[in-house]
Amino acid sequence: MPLLESPAYTDADIPDYPQSTPQPLKIIHVGAGASGLIFAHKAERGLKNFELICYEKNDSIGGTWYENVYPGCACDIPAHTYTLPFEPNPEWSGYYSYSDEIQQYFLKFAKKYGVEKYVKLNTAVESATWDESESIWKVALKRKDGTTFVDSCNVLVNGSGVVNKWKWPTIEGLHDFQGVLAHSAAWDRSIDWAGKTVAVIGTGSSSIQMVPKFAETGKHVSVFMRNQTYIGPQFGSNVSNKEADPDAMEPHAAGKHQYTEKEKQRFRDDPDYHLRYRKAVERSVVSGFKMFYRGSETNIAAKKLMQDSMSQRLGDRDDLKKRFIPEWSPGCRRLTPGEGYLEALCEPNVTCVFSDIVKITPTGLVTADNVERNVDILVCATGFHIGYQPHFRVTGTGGQVMQDQKQPNVYASICVPGFPNYFVVNGPRGNWGQGCVMPSHEVHTEYIVQCCQKMQQDDVKSMVPREDVTTQLNLYMDAWHRKHSVWAEDCRSWYKDNEPNGRVWIWPGSLFHHLKFMKRPRFEHYELTYKDPSNIFAFLGNGLTITEEKFAGTEDMPIPYIRKDEDEIWDIE
Repeated sequence: MPLLESPAYTDADIPDYPQSTPQPLKIIHVGAGASGLIFAHKAERGLKNFELICYEKNDSIGGTWYENVYPGCACDIPAHTYTLPFEPNPEWSGYYSYSDEIQQYFLKFAKKYGVEKYVKLNTAVESATWDESESIWKVALKRKDGTTFVDSCNVLVNGSGVVNKWKWPTIEGLHDFQGVLAHSAAWDRSIDWAGKTVAVIGTGSSSIQMVPKFAETGKHVSVFMRNQTYIGPQFGSNVSNKEADPDAMEPHAAGKHQYTEKEKQRFRDDPDYHLRYRKAVERSVVSGFKMFYRGSETNIAAKKLMQDSMSQRLGDRDDLKKRFIPEWSPGCRRLTPGEGYLEALCEPNVTCVFSDIVKITPTGLVTADNVERNVDILVCATGFHIGYQPHFRVTGTGGQVMQDQKQPNVYASICVPGFPNYFVVNGPRGNWGQGCVMPSHEVHTEYIVQCCQKMQQDDVKSMVPREDVTTQLNLYMDAWHRKHSVWAEDCRSWYKDNEPNGRVWIWPGSLFHHLKFMKRPRFEHYELTYKDPSNIFAFLGNGLTITEEKFAGTEDMPIPYIRKDEDEIWDIE
């Protein structure tokens, strides 16, 4: 190595602060649902010298569980699993929980950890543009009163979710209907269907939960069915809690199982017992991933079991068996336990309509067989615009617009080439196919916090995933799905943007597999731009560490590398 004849750096190029002193960083998080609340908590624990704002379009935190209040709305994952992995709730009322109770859980979490201070309500993100000259995001926002403003940040985190923006079905005359028109994702709690005729369009999870409720007191319910789907068994039906209370109920559907006070008291008084119970429930959910391997013994057995179960529950309704029980594998569309749904379809006051809807009149629906059915209430359980692209315009380097991409080119469900310092929590190719999203939400937010730490501590101005690495990763994922997964079978699913032969937009493997990959960033997969590209080691600072400056002149300075056990993990601040 040649010796430099003159110094490359002057005294001014040597900072006066200790090594890896966190530099100021401003973060904007889109949304204050589960991911926003977790991110705020993780940022507060893992970052220093930062500013965070979570812009939330609604007038309350909570996201999905604030917005979805349709009749029967419940989580399809057991309650003690549908919690943040580090934040148990001994107070769950039943094995499955309705949306109101889940919303209260997140409100309580926000209050306990004080993350509400980071949230600005009634403020929607309209667009975000990367300013290359300043290496910041400029975010256009709109308040509920219609006023607009622009904020800026170093890091933009999109936590708005892939099922965020609901949609009306595209049917002629829909808004000419003069009865009560409702959508499951924007439900009006004042709607009373008792003694009324109700039409439900769709066979997804919201329809599966609503139809039994309508059938209980409605005069007549017509269910317009286009897609086949599996109605799965209850998760964890073999998990008993009789050690806590001999009178404990066996696991059952939402509303049909209640924890006794004795059970809840055991959860409160014995955290270790509660942890064992939570792990048993989670194990029952995640241990069956082999059923999603197309053609495996587990897959074939699960398919027969569910088809037989549905056939038995449908009784003598051969018409429904033929039209509703799928030939493709369980899991190609997301499994929903659907307690009481098949039974409701067989009730005398319920009619299943398989003919396509041609148009909607002021009084009802006309189908392709030229039959008009007049109804009092028309319910659209037709889902969402699947957010494989953000619902707000995002402009990256060179003026490229994310929404102009024919298909998302996302690195590991968390960031996008060409869009520096942009992250998404559980985005396209995330963990949506198995189990609960909360573990992956936690790992994703921790991943982003690690990236923020890297930027702050190493004087990194921007980071963006490499295009070649991202392309390779997505091609590998495609190949895995073609070789193995039931999600690649011939079904319509939002996992594939409702295209039977579409690209599969979920993780190519189990929840465990996903968590292992996302536990730490692989910075070699990124292009890093330093604040001073000619002096990338400026972060080394003045030759001291934060620990030494913090404890200078005291006898309390930690000596972390001196330890009694080689396996003890150590670090120096």
